[in-house]
Amino acid sequence: MHSRSGTLETVAPFEFQRSLEFIQRFRPLAGEQHVGEGALTKAIMVDGKPVVFRVTGTAENGLHYELFSKEAIPDPTTKSMAERISFFLSLGDDIRPFYEIAEKDPQFYPKVQEFWGLHHVKFPSLLEISCWAILAQRVQRPIAQRAKQAIIEKFGASIELEGKTYWAFPDYERLRRATPSQLRLATRNQRTAERLDSLLTNFQELDETFLKTALYEKAEERLRRVKGIGEWSAQFILFRGLGRVERLQYSMKPVLKMMEAVYGPGKTLDEINRQYGTWSGYWSLYLWGSKMASRSEEEEGEEGSSSAPPAGR
Repeated sequence: MHSRSGTLETVAPFEFQRSLEFIQRFRPLAGEQHVGEGALTKAIMVDGKPVVFRVTGTAENGLHYELFSKEAIPDPTTKSMAERISFFLSLGDDIRPFYEIAEKDPQFYPKVQEFWGLHHVKFPSLLEISCWAILAQRVQRPIAQRAKQAIIEKFGASIELEGKTYWAFPDYERLRRATPSQLRLATRNQRTAERLDSLLTNFQELDETFLKTALYEKAEERLRRVKGIGEWSAQFILFRGLGRVERLQYSMKPVLKMMEAVYGPGKTLDEINRQYGTWSGYWSLYLWGSKMASRSEEEEGEEGSSSAPPAGR
């Protein structure tokens, strides 16, 4: 097993433990990494091969990363991997302006204090979040997760490290070879398979750099050219996959319900966008964080009951 290591810079305020807690509760990535003892260990595809990365440390002493591969890891790959991990964990986000706005929002500020130092944890790749946005449409979460796992096992790759097997979501070069019948078999849903096939056919036209840097409306328009990616999916991809936190548009019932729990009736997303400006996405992240934490606590309580199934099944 070959390995490389290095350090990752972070921008304060940052607490790595908050990232670990978020990942543990984030169901679309459930079971795809190991979180424990202040470390995150996960596999991703690099040049068609699975590579495991492990991140440890604290913001005060610096984050340390290690890469593990069956093949030698050249310098350019090591550099690009460090950049990819940093983007995945949003280590470079300076969230102080968001905190300054939130400090003037007494009803919401307790959420900031509860999750102090949490940076936006994204999906590991544009392809993965785009696939998930399609898989999760109009189906129950466990069904979407099973379909995603089937895609990983059929088209991805695994690597064993210290007695554990880590699976990496396929990259475009691997997944584009999937036939419509294979996608239908993996998803068990004709409509979903057709939309995934449309995504793979048009994926190279999306242009990740364009989606990260273009005007928000232009980036959303580009994504919506793909069959099966509508308004909500496009905004979800921009936020959760590409870190576009400057807009909060989708009016999901759970969001509105959580807003009412914080502010009482009458608060609107337009008001949030005006108040938080380009940090509206981070407002959403911290709002969802509290929901995820309470859900996790409920599941832990259920797990203690002999009549309840284990959490996550």
